[in-house]
Amino acid sequence: MWAAAFVAALLAPVLLSLVTGNDNPLISQLAIQSGLLATGLLVCAVVTPSRLRSLTRALGIEGVLGVHRLLGMLVTLMVVVHIILVLIATPSSVALFDPRQWSMPSRAAIGATVGLVVLVGLAVVRHRVRRRYALWRWVHLILAGAVLVLTALHIWWLRHLVNDPVLRATFAVIAAVVIGMLSYRWVWRPSFDKRGAYEVREVRAETDQVNTLVIGPRRPRHGFDVSAMKFAPGQFAWLRLKRSVTAEEHPFTITSCPRGSEDVEFTIRNVGDFTSGLAELKPGDPVWIDGPHGDFTWDDSAYKRALVLIAAGVGITPMISMLRALAHRGDRRPVLLVSGARTEDELLFRDELSELADKLDLTVVEVLSRPPDGWKGLSGRIDREVLAEVLPERTGRRKIEYFICGPGGMVTDVTAALEELRVDPARIHTEQFDMV
Repeated sequence: MWAAAFVAALLAPVLLSLVTGNDNPLISQLAIQSGLLATGLLVCAVVTPSRLRSLTRALGIEGVLGVHRLLGMLVTLMVVVHIILVLIATPSSVALFDPRQWSMPSRAAIGATVGLVVLVGLAVVRHRVRRRYALWRWVHLILAGAVLVLTALHIWWLRHLVNDPVLRATFAVIAAVVIGMLSYRWVWRPSFDKRGAYEVREVRAETDQVNTLVIGPRRPRHGFDVSAMKFAPGQFAWLRLKRSVTAEEHPFTITSCPRGSEDVEFTIRNVGDFTSGLAELKPGDPVWIDGPHGDFTWDDSAYKRALVLIAAGVGITPMISMLRALAHRGDRRPVLLVSGARTEDELLFRDELSELADKLDLTVVEVLSRPPDGWKGLSGRIDREVLAEVLPERTGRRKIEYFICGPGGMVTDVTAALEELRVDPARIHTEQFDMV
């Protein structure tokens, strides 16, 4: 469905312009079509990261962000092509580079192009401003909105496309869909949707730096009657402390079992002001969630195979949700959990994993990069040698689904190691803690 919608947004205006503009010279047609294609790519790039749950469930958050980045680069490339073709079709258009001769359509086009270049440039250097993610995020959103509006004004002020009734109707439909989706994402859900209204039940310390936040639907005394969130093991949700469009929010994996309680748990490491603030919440404090999202999960209809779960640090959080769900279902499929951490104190859920091993066909392998004296487990990083030691023989590896979660570098390295061990890439599922 989403593929068909994206193809329609990309190609419908282009094909209609071919039908309605046959009298134009070929080079002029190509210039128009390249501009329309750039506009369609821009629309898809804006819609893709709008937290539409069916889309994040279909592509996964990594897929959504990957498609968004790819579309952004393609928009920039197509805008360059469009400018070149316009200059070839109409050499006098070189006057656009003279600010004294700018018309309203050219002002909008130049503003959109400059905004797009700055937008892509900031995205490329995002990793250098990681500590100021909130500022980068808002600059990114404002620039994207400006580029979208200026592009629409450029098309409107040129008039030669919107004068055609068929193209005008097509642009109106696309604009209505985009405005509707963005309004739902940025107005309705953060400000009016009652399904995200929750309150704190408990904050439970796991280690000195890790806490489990337990929340449940807001009680009716607050004027809400919210049903429990339905999610799949391994999915995540965005969490914020205020009901506001501008409130700071971050994504966290849901660690609780999908069944058995209306409460939802998040196990969170304190790494900044926001996460440290979560540890100070009290029972009854309001919180707001947006979720569930993501496809880093399994279900009985798709994955009936044995499971290998590979995690580093708090990357174990989706794994514990999966294991709790398996235990709740009484599922006895073989499961191997490879849990990595720097020190022994950073290994999470050790007592619960021992209990789950009695309920499941579960094998737990712990790997420490800084092992203490007398450590009897594996040492170093989760690499090819470690995986070769703990995984079954080559033929047995084909009957397994692999789930990897942790920092971006770890996920990349483990994926490469599995492929070196001749694991089918289609059986490897990943989730990188690298969105913010």
